[in-house]
Amino acid sequence: MPRAFHASRQSGFTLLEVMVALLLFAGAFLAVAQLHAVAARAADQSRTTSIAAVAAAQKIEHLRTLSWAFDIDGTPLDELGLSPPGSLAADAVGFVDYLDESGTWIGTDLPPPAHAAFARRWSIESDAAFAPQSVLILRVAVFRRRLSSAGPGGAPVWIEVTRVVTARARRPS
Repeated sequence: MPRAFHASRQSGFTLLEVMVALLLFAGAFLAVAQLHAVAARAADQSRTTSIAAVAAAQKIEHLRTLSWAFDIDGTPLDELGLSPPGSLAADAVGFVDYLDESGTWIGTDLPPPAHAAFARRWSIESDAAFAPQSVLILRVAVFRRRLSSAGPGGAPVWIEVTRVVTARARRPS
């Protein structure tokens, strides 16, 4: 009888061993859960940056397709007009549009639509270092709406995600 009692006592786990194993398992599970949350935030940031970069590139390409040249007789052919000062800092009529969560264009009306996730602003400026009206600087900035807070008067708060800058020279057409 003492031999059977001794054998059964050695064959199982103690309560302390089970508790330590559960503690290690819970710690590993929490570490994996935290890693998953960090990966999800990084993926969301990457998606936002990608959408903003594509939107900025599309607008730059659109601005570059507009006429800004000289006719054969020297007459300017202008479809590009200079932007008002500060058109990248605040929404300016004719120099802003809005995109939804997937980057699809949804309008240009001020104030921005409630479901606008991105604001795309652009500026067209003449470069003073060159002869007047011979070079334009095109800038496009894309902003993401901050969902957690609103600015003064309930206006949305926009956080800049990306900015693209290029130059365009006037040439004979």
